[in-house]
Amino acid sequence: MDEWLLLLSHYGLFIVFLGAIFEGETVLVLAGILAHQGILSLPWVVSMAAGGAVVGDQAWFLSGRFYGEQILQRFPKLAQHAKKIEPVIKSKADWIAMGARFVYGTRTVSPVLLGSHGYPGLRFLIINTCSAGIWALLGGSIGFLAGAGAKRILGDTVHVEQILLVTCMVMIFLWWYRRRNLNNR
Repeated sequence: MDEWLLLLSHYGLFIVFLGAIFEGETVLVLAGILAHQGILSLPWVVSMAAGGAVVGDQAWFLSGRFYGEQILQRFPKLAQHAKKIEPVIKSKADWIAMGARFVYGTRTVSPVLLGSHGYPGLRFLIINTCSAGIWALLGGSIGFLAGAGAKRILGDTVHVEQILLVTCMVMIFLWWYRRRNLNNR
C-alpha cells in the first residue's frame, strides 16, 4: 500500500487534473481526503481540479461551436431535447454555463449546446472558470472534511482511507470499462 501512496504523492495532482476533465467528482473528493492525510496539498488539489474542469468544458464548448450539428445528428435524442430546451438555453444561458457542472448529467451536454447555439466564447470562458473554481473548492473541501471527520470518529484512518481509495479506483475503472464497452456496441 505504501507504493500506492508514493505513486499518488508523485502523480496525484496529474490524476486530479485528468479526472476533472472527465467529470471528476469522485477523484476530487478522494484527493481532498489525501490532502487531509498530507499526501497532497489542498490548494494544489483545488487548482489542478479547477484547471482540468476548465480545459474539459472548454473542449466540449468548442466541440459544440465547430461540430454542433454533426454531434446533434449523431445523437438524435440529444437533438430532440435540444430543440425543446432551445428557448431556455437562449434566455438562461449564463445560468446554464455557471450551474451545469453542479447538475448530474449536464456537465458535458450543456457546453456543447451553448457552443452550438452561438454563446460568446469569452463569456463562457470567464463563467466556466468561476464555476470550476467554486466546484473544485467545494469538492476538495468536502474530501478534506470527510478525512477529518473519519479521523475524529475512527481514530487513525490511514488504513480505512487506503481501502476506500482502492475501492474507488476499482469502481472508476469498472465504470470506464463498462462505458467503453457500451460505446463499442
